[in-house]
Amino acid sequence: MFEVIEEQQAKKILHDILPPRIKQIFASTVYCGMKIAEKNWMEHPELPKLSRYDAGCQLRFIISYLLTKIADNELTARLTYTETRGNSSPDYWWDSRIKIQIKKNDKSEALPQKSFNRTSNAKSNQGSLFTIDEFSECYVLVTYDHKNFNCTYIQIGIPDAKYERWLDVERIENYIDTDTTEYIEKNYGKDLEAALRDEKITKQFNLTINE
Repeated sequence: MFEVIEEQQAKKILHDILPPRIKQIFASTVYCGMKIAEKNWMEHPELPKLSRYDAGCQLRFIISYLLTKIADNELTARLTYTETRGNSSPDYWWDSRIKIQIKKNDKSEALPQKSFNRTSNAKSNQGSLFTIDEFSECYVLVTYDHKNFNCTYIQIGIPDAKYERWLDVERIENYIDTDTTEYIEKNYGKDLEAALRDEKITKQFNLTINE
């Protein structure tokens, strides 16, 4: 019975409390991040495997950078972020009580791999999901995957308190919004692309002969 209640409350949070605008922002930002990473990959056709790996490593930073810029510039006034110890990416907050983390995950049906950070955060869902109108904090995950930076899925979901399964999950690719992606690309994308190009690390190897 408790499991059914938790699932119903999780569904209410995702579909009734969390607004479509937040889903637009996260879906559009993840999509833009993939396109920027793809451009970086394509800049070095002479090293396709290495440049793809490099762009893949940058993708998490790119998405986080874009989202923090959106929060800083109040594209939505109720979206904020914090950096916390033990988590390499920022935590995003909507309305100061829904904590959202982003994680690449190759299996949409499964939770991302367990970590101390994710399992600890999931515990907050145990009490939250029984008092929906007064809950103090709820832990939400946005997960995504790509193939050569072409989006395969983006979704938002709520894990159970034991971090064993999804209580509810919603695919949000259809929330990718043209106006939002154009805003992101115009205001942040080009500057970020230039910064990534300028900060690429190159190594010079000098061959010397020991006499």
